[in-house]
Amino acid sequence: MLSDILNAAQPLVFVAGVGILLFATYRAAQIGRILMRGAYRNRAFWTGATSVALILFVLAISNSNDPLPFFVIVAVLLAFVDSSIKVAQETDFFHRSPLGWQRFRKPIFVLFFAFSATGAWAAYFGPSSATLPYLVGEGLWFLIIGVSLSYSAAALTVGARRTPERTMRQFVRMLGLAIVCMVFVFTIWIPFSPLSPDLQNLGSFISFLFLPAAAYFLYRAVMSLSPIGRVEKEVGATTKPGMSAAIGISHP
Repeated sequence: MLSDILNAAQPLVFVAGVGILLFATYRAAQIGRILMRGAYRNRAFWTGATSVALILFVLAISNSNDPLPFFVIVAVLLAFVDSSIKVAQETDFFHRSPLGWQRFRKPIFVLFFAFSATGAWAAYFGPSSATLPYLVGEGLWFLIIGVSLSYSAAALTVGARRTPERTMRQFVRMLGLAIVCMVFVFTIWIPFSPLSPDLQNLGSFISFLFLPAAAYFLYRAVMSLSPIGRVEKEVGATTKPGMSAAIGISHP
């Protein structure tokens, strides 16, 4: 009975998440075309690309149990976080690395890709997914993802507090909240995995409830760039020929 209810409700959760992500993608493309400052324009396009990757991820996992979509989306999220932390660090007056991110980023990437390669081999060529070693390895891999993304979300939070630019601070904060939601997507189901099938389905459903929340915070992140987009669009519309649209200085 419980499984039937969850199976009927889960597509609604996916539809809500995909709908928000589609709107975030549209707004990211719209705002990115207007922005003239490279750092902000890149944040908008990164958000749009990540939203598209999440849409493909949702479509893939709704039709298959293939682990490849999980590998890809985590790699995209880590790359997005890494580039955003670098931008936040550049806007910090003292250029401080949030929580030592520049020191630990490479070990995190190496651990993730090494464990992912091992997991991919086990998934496609190893023992059955019903065996205990496989289930333990699967849980450990998702735990590594959870720890890595949690650390990256914490680094984003610290980076947001250090940057003096209000727009970048809001963008990085919203991205950090989106990453926290994705941590829940990837990890909440783990304690439910040894339990009955109904409770396993409940754990998966609770995990995916955080997907629309992650989509919402991505939307909020890209919308935090819209004030700059409006200002630059107005400046560009009123700038005379031969004058810089970004800073309003005449060229020789």
